[in-house]
Amino acid sequence: MNRTALQPAVKWGDFSPNASEYGQRPPYSDVVLSALARTVTERFGPIRLAELGAGTGNLLRSFKEAEIGGFAVEPNRDMRAVARKLAPNDLRFEWVEGTAEQSNLPPASVNWVLLGNAYQFVDPLAMFAEAHRILVPGGFLTLIWNVRHFRKDPLQCSIEEMVKRLAGSLKRTGISVAEIMDNLDTGERFLEVLYAEASHKRIFTPDRFLATWKAGHDVPSQVSADMWRRIIKETERMIPDQPAIETMWLTRAWTLQAQ
Repeated sequence: MNRTALQPAVKWGDFSPNASEYGQRPPYSDVVLSALARTVTERFGPIRLAELGAGTGNLLRSFKEAEIGGFAVEPNRDMRAVARKLAPNDLRFEWVEGTAEQSNLPPASVNWVLLGNAYQFVDPLAMFAEAHRILVPGGFLTLIWNVRHFRKDPLQCSIEEMVKRLAGSLKRTGISVAEIMDNLDTGERFLEVLYAEASHKRIFTPDRFLATWKAGHDVPSQVSADMWRRIIKETERMIPDQPAIETMWLTRAWTLQAQ
């Protein structure tokens, strides 16, 4: 038996192999981020935030407001390098080597903590304890996802169906977000105060659209390297040969407040 064939294409939680592609994922919904920012501003005035598991900075680059600042906490060196390359002149956020469970930030140093597409990779109770520690009293914590909106996007839906045909039943983070949140246990440190979602359209070149699929983590962490290469090859074949590809995405955000 070929033991290599039984090993997943990537190790769960290791983004080093596809850090560059991950940086090509789309920004989050302007509508959702603006609504959340207003909520924080109404309570605290100027926003001082920390994103735990900031990756390649996709979420932080989605904020257009010049006055928002704070920290980007990320353990992976390759992800931090891509983030700096994509936004070399954005000095709003200080990049810090740390994790969601141990951010290396001072106590009560921010009024808003975010996790963007990252909750599934953390130790929840340790993360909630750390978020509570670095938040000022009454500060906010937002768990937010930016996922493919399959119901409104025939192309992406057809690619997803292809993945299911080739790889069988897989656990897909984008589909199981509601289930993840239904089982939330903050250790009585937070109360849920706000839910927001919005769909948004993004236009890609074929190469960048393919990169968003190569950036996937839940599929390659469950299939062999050979199967992952086959999936990517088939995805590339399905992408239309046109300069601009219209895609639909869904940003979903649960915001909690520290007790």
